[in-house]
Amino acid sequence: MGDKKNVDVEQKELKKGKNRWYIYLLATIIPFFVVFFYFLFTDTDLVEHTIGFTIKGNSTKVMYETFDVYIDELVKEEFREEITVSLMNIGFNGKGRFRIVESKERADVSIGYGIGEYFISSGYLLPVGHMYWIEDSISSEALEKGRYSTLVSTITYQEYDHFLTTHYPEISFEVVDNMVESIEGGEGVSVGLVKPEELSKELKLLKLDNEYYLDTFDSGLEVSLIIESKQYNLSFIANIIQKNVSIDSDGFSINSVAKVNMTGVTALTRGLGQVMDQHKDYDYPAEFIGEFLGDADLTHVSSETSFVEGCTSYSGMKFCSRPEYIETLFASGVDVVELTGNHNNDFGSKYNTQTINTYIEEGIAYFGGGLDAEDGAKPYIVEVDGNKIAFLGYNYFDTMLNTGAIATTSRAGANSYSDSKVKENIEEIRDEVDIIIVDFQFSECYSYPPSDEIYPLCYKPVYKQASTFRKAIDYGADIVIGTQAHQPQTYELYEDGVIFYGLGNLYFDQVRWIGTRQGMVLTHYFKGGDLIQTKITPTIFDSALQVKVADEDDAVLLLELLETAREYL
Repeated sequence: MGDKKNVDVEQKELKKGKNRWYIYLLATIIPFFVVFFYFLFTDTDLVEHTIGFTIKGNSTKVMYETFDVYIDELVKEEFREEITVSLMNIGFNGKGRFRIVESKERADVSIGYGIGEYFISSGYLLPVGHMYWIEDSISSEALEKGRYSTLVSTITYQEYDHFLTTHYPEISFEVVDNMVESIEGGEGVSVGLVKPEELSKELKLLKLDNEYYLDTFDSGLEVSLIIESKQYNLSFIANIIQKNVSIDSDGFSINSVAKVNMTGVTALTRGLGQVMDQHKDYDYPAEFIGEFLGDADLTHVSSETSFVEGCTSYSGMKFCSRPEYIETLFASGVDVVELTGNHNNDFGSKYNTQTINTYIEEGIAYFGGGLDAEDGAKPYIVEVDGNKIAFLGYNYFDTMLNTGAIATTSRAGANSYSDSKVKENIEEIRDEVDIIIVDFQFSECYSYPPSDEIYPLCYKPVYKQASTFRKAIDYGADIVIGTQAHQPQTYELYEDGVIFYGLGNLYFDQVRWIGTRQGMVLTHYFKGGDLIQTKITPTIFDSALQVKVADEDDAVLLLELLETAREYL
């Protein structure tokens, strides 16, 4: 009986052993076939080379094929040279992998503009209007379905004509020599298409599907430099080319474009100060706008108040800020404070001095005012992503009235103004910097209505403002801004510069009138020492005194008011 049990046990063990063997076999074979079929369908070249090598065994013979490449003549010369040099450097044992040919019919592979799976660079054509346009966004659907008459420059069209007509057959293209002049009166009817390097301050870059190219660098009509072949399985050849050829098609990136945010009046005082104290929340004003403001290489505010310990100035026209209010500036990402304001000495110049020293300790730059007259007259010069930018600031209003807001040899305050001083200061630094921005604390418009209604008068420049601001451009400034205005004023292109007469309030308590609730943030974009774009972002606040980016209705209302006011320049 015992012998029989032993035999049964042995048979069961043998059966288990066989089962384990089958399991091990399947565990080895199944993954092999999974991998094999995966590469069979995704990379047949690899499978063919692997099988060929296996059949040939340890043969030392290597098949190294040379491919003829045609580079489309419309590809810009610098790209052609870069591609050619890169491809000619690929070889094995003295044999080149690629040969450049002049005929597309003879070529195994071609490189040109188009849309395809394999590409070596991507670029974009950007939708633009005139700087004065109110419209700021279009949809790709509207563009591609031909709802706009689309204008392209001759330089753009020569390079992309085949690509555009092939891939966007519904778009009607009109070639123009001067995009700025051609696009000015075409709002709602025409849209321009330009390459990034054709952007200028006179053109308004439009959002496409709510994406703004200079913030993302990946929006617009994509134009890729693609690799094509009708004769070969392209994945093998394209993989070699992509690994060895690298082209930045337009040279635009977050590291090559400087972004500067500039704002109007910041007065952390009076009713706004009271609200912050009640909430015990000192970044309260910036809750909805701070991240937007700080999203720049450099963020500017024009501060009207000095920090005074124990400040309780909740009414009247004498302004101060509690030291805790600096948290609002931190929450707004502020890098530089303009001190042209006429209230910084309201509680005595010693507090202005203490405040400036606080900025220095916190690493916040300043200009347009200072510890004394000499300090206040200094320009603030900074280099951002290869762009050397200078800021100058002057208090026109208090210089004319000879008030205590102006700095002296022994007193902190705002930088004084004179026509000759502005001219001399600009000429002194013109050759040292790329961009000069001049800010003015000018006369303000006090003609506010008795109730909350639109009052067009204050959207226009006040007496002597246009001539004073234009002179600064004549003297060599690139951008001139009025930072005194408690409600926005119009803007204009003038000669070789651009003027913004008033930006309105950023942080303040003037909630009674629509004009003083409105504001503008200017976002300047610089590349290669040039102003290539200024984006205007309308802002607004309500009874809560928290600033927000204006919605579409409020933004359009402000821009329409500024457009009407421009007619009086």
